[in-house]
Amino acid sequence: MTLAAQSPVVINGQVTDTAGVPISEATIKAGKRGTVSDLSGRFRLQVSSLQSEISVSHVGYVTLNLKLNGQDSIQCMMTSSSDNDLSDVVVIGMQQQSIRNTVSAVSGIVGKDINNRPVTSVDQLLQGKIAGMNVQVSSGEPGVAPTVVVRGNSTVRTDIGDDPNVQQAQAMSGPLYVIDGIPIDPADISNNAGATGTNFLAGLNINDIESVVVQKDAAATAAWGSRGANGVIYITTRKATSKTPVFGVNAYYGRNSKPQLIPTLTGSAERTAKIDILKEYATDDQLKSLPQLLTDSLNPSFNNATDWQKMFYTSSNVYNVDATMSQAAENVNYRISLGYYNTEGIIRNTGYQRYSVRGNFNFKISPKLNSQLVVGLVKEARQAGRKYQNSDDNTPFSGSSQPTSFYYINEFDQNSYLGESTKLRNLNGNDNYTASMTLNYDIAKGIRYTLQGGANSYVQSKDYFMPSNIDAVAAETGSDATQQSYAESSRGTYATYLFTNSLNLDKDFKTAKGNKHQFNLTLSQQYNTIISSGNSVSGYNTPTNDIQTVTGIPQSDLSGYSYYNKDALLSLVSQLQYNYNGKYLLYGSYRGDASSRFGKNNKWGYFPAAGAAWIVSDENFMKGAKGVIDFLKFRFSWGIAGKNASDFYAPYNQYQISGTYNGTTAIQPSYTNGLTKSDLTWAKSEQKDLGFDLYLFKNRVQINTDFYDKLDKNQFFTFNLPFYTGFESININASDLWVDNRGVDITINTHNLAPSSELQWNSQLVLTFQKNRIAKLPNNNRTFVIDDYASGVSRIYAVGQPIYEMYQMDYQGVYNHQDEIPYNPLTGNVITYFKGYYPVQVGYPKWRDANGDGDVWTGEDNGDQYGDRVPTGDPNPKFFGGFTNDFTYKNFTLTIASVFTFKRTVVNTFWQQQMDAMGGNLKNFAKNRLPDLSEVNYWTPAKAEDPNYKASFPSISPYNAYFYQFFPFSDMFNVDGSYFKIKQVVLNYLLPQKFTERLKVNHINAYAMMYNVLILKNKKNTMPDPEAVDQLGIYTGGLYPQAKTFTVGLNIEF
Repeated sequence: MTLAAQSPVVINGQVTDTAGVPISEATIKAGKRGTVSDLSGRFRLQVSSLQSEISVSHVGYVTLNLKLNGQDSIQCMMTSSSDNDLSDVVVIGMQQQSIRNTVSAVSGIVGKDINNRPVTSVDQLLQGKIAGMNVQVSSGEPGVAPTVVVRGNSTVRTDIGDDPNVQQAQAMSGPLYVIDGIPIDPADISNNAGATGTNFLAGLNINDIESVVVQKDAAATAAWGSRGANGVIYITTRKATSKTPVFGVNAYYGRNSKPQLIPTLTGSAERTAKIDILKEYATDDQLKSLPQLLTDSLNPSFNNATDWQKMFYTSSNVYNVDATMSQAAENVNYRISLGYYNTEGIIRNTGYQRYSVRGNFNFKISPKLNSQLVVGLVKEARQAGRKYQNSDDNTPFSGSSQPTSFYYINEFDQNSYLGESTKLRNLNGNDNYTASMTLNYDIAKGIRYTLQGGANSYVQSKDYFMPSNIDAVAAETGSDATQQSYAESSRGTYATYLFTNSLNLDKDFKTAKGNKHQFNLTLSQQYNTIISSGNSVSGYNTPTNDIQTVTGIPQSDLSGYSYYNKDALLSLVSQLQYNYNGKYLLYGSYRGDASSRFGKNNKWGYFPAAGAAWIVSDENFMKGAKGVIDFLKFRFSWGIAGKNASDFYAPYNQYQISGTYNGTTAIQPSYTNGLTKSDLTWAKSEQKDLGFDLYLFKNRVQINTDFYDKLDKNQFFTFNLPFYTGFESININASDLWVDNRGVDITINTHNLAPSSELQWNSQLVLTFQKNRIAKLPNNNRTFVIDDYASGVSRIYAVGQPIYEMYQMDYQGVYNHQDEIPYNPLTGNVITYFKGYYPVQVGYPKWRDANGDGDVWTGEDNGDQYGDRVPTGDPNPKFFGGFTNDFTYKNFTLTIASVFTFKRTVVNTFWQQQMDAMGGNLKNFAKNRLPDLSEVNYWTPAKAEDPNYKASFPSISPYNAYFYQFFPFSDMFNVDGSYFKIKQVVLNYLLPQKFTERLKVNHINAYAMMYNVLILKNKKNTMPDPEAVDQLGIYTGGLYPQAKTFTVGLNIEF
């Protein structure tokens, strides 16, 4: 041992978190000596020798024990002790509460866990992170929102078959977002007629986010009253933490790779497979008259191997650059950020760009008065690129429309097809302006008055042009008219204004017996108004394809409209916390909302909530358990939150200009919405929550669990009216329409290795078990069925069944042999399909005769309104979550994050459409693409000669009678939609202090990342990505696929 190793020496070091951000005021000890880290996380400490052991501790982080092992310069990387640290403060309504003392069910993530991820919006990064919140990223299109549902869907719609956009955008219960105190409902933005379809959260730079807290139970959401029923997501942006000026630059570059394509046969493999299939079914005479497309393999027009999918996908780039300046001085705290983000799409002519500026300022004006100012400006541009504006299909071909690979594609043809992407002008612009000002005045000790005023404005523009050579009229109207160019220009503004007055009284005292009492009362008044306005003009026949705006179009080909909507919400809120001896907690809130969206008889809605908690671990009888049970709290809450009407003028009768009277234009009540609804009011959600928080083994194991029951009543519902009323329908509150969501939320955080280990391994497991069911229906619980013509899959609404359950005929396999076909006892003949038209034969699908009448079909049959359809599948997942592991060794940190969804039924209509295209038509069989059938055990006559043969799929003979056997009105194409994804793999390296000191910078962090790494799914599920289904569980193959992305980046602070 050297003399230096034995003698007292001074060591240098730096304390950072796993993302490389310096941690100030951390405590570093070696024996009896100690010090704290400075604003840059650096410290100097005298130790007895270079073989000493030091400990590093800080509130909110796991204590770190490190051996010097002869080093005199050491890097100390600390990991967060919990995503819900007991000292953290969250905002519930207008009131701040600590995690330790709240009775509410809240979960969250901090900014360092999501920074630098190559996605456009923060909601995608919440997937698998929050128990009880289901995030499904069904589309990989840049700038498009995922589906976010907190504690189950409760939206019941009857019009899902009328408009595909309805089932995409409005069939789910989306949460309320609050950004730095300003509430924003995405449904209001999407209902704006000028909406571009760009996710409003895409305008918030991920690297500007300090924390995201999800409020789930009614004790938290009732404080938001008429908008809190679907959960509340509270986002706080970053503020300065260093007392000295800090400048930061962060940049990354990445590549988006082509997606996994759907397996298909091409060239000689396709020709061989098709001829082999025909040989299995055709007679000798039929084989002599095959289409030339199949037989003329030497013809250059028919002997190609074109894979149509590859034509439209490409690899692309993603860029991001951020620059920040911040300081937390005594009287001024400021953080200013500039950002640029650009991701090119993996489908040609698509992509998203964002320029952002944001400033957070805190001013201490006097000892009693301080203020906060938040300003932001964002400019976004998104190129959608699709031919059909209101379609999910992102390429010219989808489903059965993809042709055979035999066709020859010359350069002209290829440019023509690619032109449907590259020649389109489909620009969507968003300008977002944010400003809020908060004044806090301390009237006296424990009494604070707060005044907040804020505004958030979204200016949206949509410019669309389709040249005449891409069949514009057919694309927009579905007609076969002469090709014409089409241009459209829309402008819309959505602006929300908020004014809040709050008075907070915080009082604590101790009685003569030493008991401590603490009261926190907040009284608030809030006024919120939304103004939505805009206009749109469109037309056919621009003078040339070079004029790509609505210019020079004949008046007869022009159309346009304008709109203006305004609403107002006045709220009164009271919130009271009571804390007795730091371990007995009570909470209550009461909110009243008056809304312009409701009828004159129900302007006000009232939303109460109450909760209690008991911190058992602070009881005297638990003292002996310390070190094993460090913290244990039981929580219970109850409350009622509400849902606002989506229509700004929902209670009022509407008029329309229609026809003439005495030569004058007539104004008459709207046939579809012409009735006054004076009693229209809020839909209400009543929720009970029982939970516990348990920290074990010196906080190394942390378990947060909630059992909840959420019952939504008084739902908005569309009732059809008799024709003799003169009106089509009426939208009212259905007092007897109830939806119940029950479940269990579990979050487990573990620190798997001893604090003294050089290698640290932390895990987080997020689990949600959920059951969705209809509890009550109108007309004495009368079951009703909705036919979704867009997908071909019907839905049943029945008490005890989940929302949007699939209602189809029950596919039970194949009739392999004649003796398996049952007979109709009434006629003595074999059973039939399609109301007696098709006697069942071998090779036919085996559909269950549910009503026992000897005929199987979907329509009314022998008085049975719904034929032989039965409930077949639930698109709502019953089990989902995430699993994240962080590994830290010296200056390296590796994060592996995965997500999963189980027990969900989806319908593969892409596969269904391909099979349907081959049935009953030899011409279609020849000219359409052929999927890979190598793993499909379809029925053939030759195989059926074996008496033990069991096919799993019916005959695919193009010579069979066509009776819609491959339509999705049976569950033949229903599959298990479960999946497990490795979503992110992130490697961080923090440059050692000795190098950063030489470079005179605070820290340098290099990182590399893979995104959308791996998918594991059921072998029978042929979809490349089981997550790429719409909200109702339909896989069309047309949704924009998610790219695999690899990025490298550098973060420097000085």
